[in-house]
Amino acid sequence: MVFDHIGIVNKSEEEALLFYRDILGLEKIKDSVSTADLSEQLFSISKDIKMIVFGKGSLKIEVFILPEFIHPSPNIPHLGLQIENLDQLLEKAKQSGVKVITGRRGDKVVYFIQDFSGNLIEVKSI
Repeated sequence: MVFDHIGIVNKSEEEALLFYRDILGLEKIKDSVSTADLSEQLFSISKDIKMIVFGKGSLKIEVFILPEFIHPSPNIPHLGLQIENLDQLLEKAKQSGVKVITGRRGDKVVYFIQDFSGNLIEVKSI
């Protein structure tokens, strides 16, 4: 089995581009629309939903744009990424207004960043 992609929701195309392309450094691979008919079949939402696919190497993230999106609470679901320049990414995130969350597990520091729609991404050095 091979991991293919993850699908998440963002409230705004502009914020998705800022976070996933400009801050994380992923390439915008394509734009598409899930038609209302397909969205109803797959997600029980009867409306057209714009989707932007970001990627780098074998990583693909499908970002569905839904302005009315409200992130569930508690906010536990997340994806984890290994980053080449972790300190650089964390500084860029802070300067861009991205929430950086720091935790400690024993003597180990754990970092999460939160996109502008509330999705959590755990980031660690390669």
